[in-house]
Amino acid sequence: MDEERHLTRAVELAGLARTRGNAPFGAVIAVGDEVLVEGMNRAGELADPTAHAETEALRSLDPGQRARLAEATVYASGEPCPMCTGALVWARVRRVVYAAATADFAPLLPPGPGFAIGCAELVALSSEGPEVLGPVPVAGALEVFGER
Repeated sequence: MDEERHLTRAVELAGLARTRGNAPFGAVIAVGDEVLVEGMNRAGELADPTAHAETEALRSLDPGQRARLAEATVYASGEPCPMCTGALVWARVRRVVYAAATADFAPLLPPGPGFAIGCAELVALSSEGPEVLGPVPVAGALEVFGER
């Protein structure tokens, strides 16, 4: 399983999201080496605050792919926020792997609301949830945010 390749792709998608005027976040949902779907943050272009990379990826799954979430890993360019973490718990994905930690990228974002709880902490409060691994260093994971 090539986790670095999936994380690198998530970072590439984050860069694409940024070029479209969105916050720079990307996600890949895969089972082993097989990519099921990709998603990128589209909150700005859709004027939809729920259109984060992870939720966009989940929404694009077809029924057959959705049935495979229990064996899937979500690769995210940045640590999933509480909303996305909740969606991933409800979707019953097997694993979440992220490149950049919130503590590292939050200072690079414009001022706005945030939460003082991380993905793994929130999953630990759920009755069942995915394994969470991160941050996993990947080239470009913080650089995609640009200069502040």
